Amino acid sequence: MPATEANATGTLQDIGQLDHSVTSEYRIFGPPGTGKTTNLTRQIRRAVERFGQDSVLVTSFSRTAAAELAGRDLPLSPDRIGTLHSHCFHALGCPQIAECNVDDWNRDNPHLQISPKKKQGRLDGEEAADDDGTEREKSGDDYLEQLNRWRGMMIPAGGWPAVVREFAAKWQQYKDAHGLLDFCDLIDIALRDVPLAPKTPSVIFADEAQDLNRMQLRLIRKWGERANYFIVAADDDQTIYSFTGATPDAVLDPDIPEDHKIILKQSYRVPRAIHARAVRWIEQVTRRQQKAYLPRPFEGELNRLSGGTYKSPEYYILKTAFQHLEQGKAVMFLATCGYMLQPIVQVLRKNAVPFHNPYRRSNGFWNPLRMGRGSSANRVLSLLVAHPQFGEGSRAWTCGDLALWAEWLHSEGVIKRGAKKKLPSLTPADTATIETLDDTFEPGALEALLKTFEGDYRELLDWWRRRLNATIFKRAQFPADIAAARSPQALLDVPRVVVGTIHSVKGGEADVVYLFPDLSGEGDAAYQQAGAPRDSVIRQFYVGMTRARETLYICQQESGMAVRI
Repeated sequence: MPATEANATGTLQDIGQLDHSVTSEYRIFGPPGTGKTTNLTRQIRRAVERFGQDSVLVTSFSRTAAAELAGRDLPLSPDRIGTLHSHCFHALGCPQIAECNVDDWNRDNPHLQISPKKKQGRLDGEEAADDDGTEREKSGDDYLEQLNRWRGMMIPAGGWPAVVREFAAKWQQYKDAHGLLDFCDLIDIALRDVPLAPKTPSVIFADEAQDLNRMQLRLIRKWGERANYFIVAADDDQTIYSFTGATPDAVLDPDIPEDHKIILKQSYRVPRAIHARAVRWIEQVTRRQQKAYLPRPFEGELNRLSGGTYKSPEYYILKTAFQHLEQGKAVMFLATCGYMLQPIVQVLRKNAVPFHNPYRRSNGFWNPLRMGRGSSANRVLSLLVAHPQFGEGSRAWTCGDLALWAEWLHSEGVIKRGAKKKLPSLTPADTATIETLDDTFEPGALEALLKTFEGDYRELLDWWRRRLNATIFKRAQFPADIAAARSPQALLDVPRVVVGTIHSVKGGEADVVYLFPDLSGEGDAAYQQAGAPRDSVIRQFYVGMTRARETLYICQQESGMAVRI
């Protein structure tokens, strides 16, 4: 029966117990907010109880999804949970990765340079999922992405564009000459040469399978057919990584018996008003698994703003957003492309509103308050922690604190000659005594510093800001503004504002979502076509709409290149 007409009849209790003469594959379809991860966790526990903790393999498209499962305290060995690329990497003996070793390539091919990747970031799936509709950093990045897409879709080289074939030949020659494999090779070679999944598991789970391309799913199915059974957990309606070669067809084909398909129908996130519009929207696509899908029993709101585009968000958008924030709501701003978020980020910075993107922690633009040791936010906290008004956790400075916040100060009239170089040699955990301060600062600067402790903590913050190196000032400005406008503790609180592309937040949610309807030129060209290209844009906005738990705002479009929701 075609997937567009199928009505799944399987139940979660039947998984692993049915006839496997046709296939041992089971599919769990989890529309937005239906608890797919929770149900998958139960199935994993059930499989572990039956076959043992080393006989179950869990894989997913990204480390974020794998980590969410791992965080459920599953009774599995850590090496049993990971991305498909990571499993293949270890199965193939941890080879050298081409994308991480491109210095020679870039020297010999200046017109086709490739941005070096961090091996672990790519194996974890974060960099692989980093399409924000922006141009690639280097010219070779685009060709490599195109090559990986064609390979992932398992289309023979004869069907590739000529420029991609030419690039592929050069790239293969480079890999062969240096004994390297690229990330696509990990899947390709495992599909060809690794008949069984690592440690020969009895049960295999593939989470977020709609994000996997045809080659990756074929490997899952090859390994799965050699297990007792395997589960593909997906939602074809949320297939938005088309740029990697992912397609709904790869999930829906081949067809399997109806009792091997399970639909999770009750959403615990999406309220009625938003659900009704989202369902009408997704029903435009040309092929999908029909699903019984029920809204959360809460009316919710779908609003269309009368003004405010991604280029001018300050009045219409921020006015309502601040009202929701004052009510304690979590707010999310979503766009199709990273550059469309720059104006909203500027406005949030201007108003000292903390924001982040917990789904893409490596993106510093979206996570300016990251708490790494040398981060600007951590330096501000290290400065203010000694002030009596710091709040809970106030304490005397350590030498480590002093070294952090003093490093960014200019020296003239502030720090004694040679003192800045001595600070890193002090024992970080030792208390910074008055003698330590006296050895570090010029008398006038020290007197002014100590005087700030008689007043508001903002006086200490102002003392520091006035003496910062000019090259550092902008880096420190945002966390310092937040501390001044709110409190030092505000730097420790999890921000209630999320900023990101739709791609970056898939799997996330917020009470209130602002969705910009605009498209890039490439996205608009796809939206104007019929069939698969338009479907990919529709699915992208379906994902955006269904992040909202209570209220969805459709913002005004900036130009004619936009969807009409």
